[in-house]
Amino acid sequence: MKREIKHYNADNIINEDADINIIYGERSNGKSYQIKHKRGVIKYLETGKRFILLRRFREEITNEKIEKYFEDVDIEKLTNGKYNCVSTYRKQIYLSNYNTEKGSIVRGEKIGYAMALSTEQNYAGASFLDVEDIIFEEFMTRSRYLSSEPTKLMNLYATVDRKHGTTKLWLIGNSISRVCPYIYEWDLHEIISHQKQGTIEVKELNSTDDDVVKLAIEFCESTGVSSHTIGWNKDMLNDGSWQSSPQPHLPKSYKCYNKVFRFIFQFQSFRFISELLQDKEEKHICWFIYPMNNKREIKKDTLVISDKVDINPYWQRNIYDITINNDNLKKILDTFREDKIFYATDLVGTDFKQVIDFTIKR
Repeated sequence: MKREIKHYNADNIINEDADINIIYGERSNGKSYQIKHKRGVIKYLETGKRFILLRRFREEITNEKIEKYFEDVDIEKLTNGKYNCVSTYRKQIYLSNYNTEKGSIVRGEKIGYAMALSTEQNYAGASFLDVEDIIFEEFMTRSRYLSSEPTKLMNLYATVDRKHGTTKLWLIGNSISRVCPYIYEWDLHEIISHQKQGTIEVKELNSTDDDVVKLAIEFCESTGVSSHTIGWNKDMLNDGSWQSSPQPHLPKSYKCYNKVFRFIFQFQSFRFISELLQDKEEKHICWFIYPMNNKREIKKDTLVISDKVDINPYWQRNIYDITINNDNLKKILDTFREDKIFYATDLVGTDFKQVIDFTIKR
């Protein structure tokens, strides 16, 4: 039986005419194809304007990888037989012709550039007046980000746009982790946390007092077809759900416990409520962590463990070494141990462990 796949269409987010466009969702749904096709090759053929294909590291922009990236674009059809492939030379991207008999490539028209964000400072003095689109692939990663990565991206954007306000930025990624510097620095956590698949959210951020940058964020609709994978991350691979790993959950219903103590974790744009619970029957204690509504105000006398610096003495940096002169409180916090912590959901536990910057004691 043939499986009907819902392919992604970028027309809706293109029509938003946003300065920065964030497109994320399940793997292999057509996100990359749509943008490189419509904002890369086709736009060049129609307008003569070139694009930048941006990756994080230098090793991701080899000739082989860039040419492989464009293999699913029907160059021969789009150019009416004038060219039949894409090739790269010195990190520049060309419409080209591959001669099967000679096994050689003849370069034709230059349509874009391949760049690594890790080397953005090398382009500071260059001119890219021919570029109107920057396509940043895999902006979410499961491995590591660059130091001050959003700043590096904005530096590159400023180099390319040169205050013309005509350059569009396209960030494309799989729904790997919400612990992402772009979500944090651009204050998108509230949107990303509650956004439903198949929707586009728009947000405006101030650039200067009289200038606003428009962001469009699209959580792509699921293709509706399984990727035929199993294991912990099958939901992300199959339908675009956020990637998470199994976490310990309360062994009994929440109603079976009494709340003994409560405080808050705040790291980056994430807030979690942490409650010390005691089993009503067996009297064992444990910690239970669940998300806090970011819109709720934190009271001044509430203990907060955070990466944020605050003069309020109840805002502390190290859960195991607080500066508050209270021995009972220190003893309570010292029970925050790995074998006593449970999470509301697998995603909550995954987010928590990825965003905190301290090691949980065993």
